[in-house]
Amino acid sequence: MKKLALKQYDAALGFVSGTPCGSVYPLSVLKHRQSGEVYADGGSLLLWHYCGFAFFFGRCDEAFLEQVYDEFLIAEGLPRRFVLFAEEGRAVRFFKSKQGLSFGSRFGFELASQPPCPKASMPDGCEVREIDDKLFDSLDGRVTPRFSWRDKEEFAKSGAGFCVMCNGIPASWAFSAAVSPDEVDIGVETSPQFRHRGLASLAAEQMIEYTLAQGKRPVWACDEGNTASRKLAESLGFCAAAQYVTVRKE
Repeated sequence: MKKLALKQYDAALGFVSGTPCGSVYPLSVLKHRQSGEVYADGGSLLLWHYCGFAFFFGRCDEAFLEQVYDEFLIAEGLPRRFVLFAEEGRAVRFFKSKQGLSFGSRFGFELASQPPCPKASMPDGCEVREIDDKLFDSLDGRVTPRFSWRDKEEFAKSGAGFCVMCNGIPASWAFSAAVSPDEVDIGVETSPQFRHRGLASLAAEQMIEYTLAQGKRPVWACDEGNTASRKLAESLGFCAAAQYVTVRKE
């Protein structure tokens, strides 16, 4: 398996089509919006986004899948997480025959109604602020721009986000977790002390409006067990459009 140079990414674009796992993350790398690595072996392609999400395309015969298993899924010392996205079928059956892996299910959502539902009211003492360099560095949580973007310079060039500030404290934020020429995948998180106040809706609504104004489609994804994210997506006008498998080291 050979790692491709940046100048070879255009030639790999033909691999990314018709996947139920979505194309926004692969295209964000191949179109040089976000960092990641791309590996090829004959007619097979593996793409590893900076956030840790990985996708494979092409022939993907058993020899290629064996390389993915040995060199990425169970390898020690990788520089970041490796979560492989796959549709049900031959490849998933192959990985389920292996040891040391865990499997999950993930939903992909598309916006079904435009514009989204009416905006929630902003609580007293709160305001929406665009995510700038300072907020990029200071947002603390599991889902923040730092986990999707290599650095604040890359984010400032190709990404965007909005944060609800409550009395000067970052409370809830929504941002572009991945960006392709046609889509933006929206990541959302709320600090624990500010949850259940509708703040995530305020931040996400701002991000949806921004995405539509750019002439792009907002998309959303979450693990099957993330009921809060799924309910939030549905309340904002998204509907489930795909379901796929995640494979990672146990």
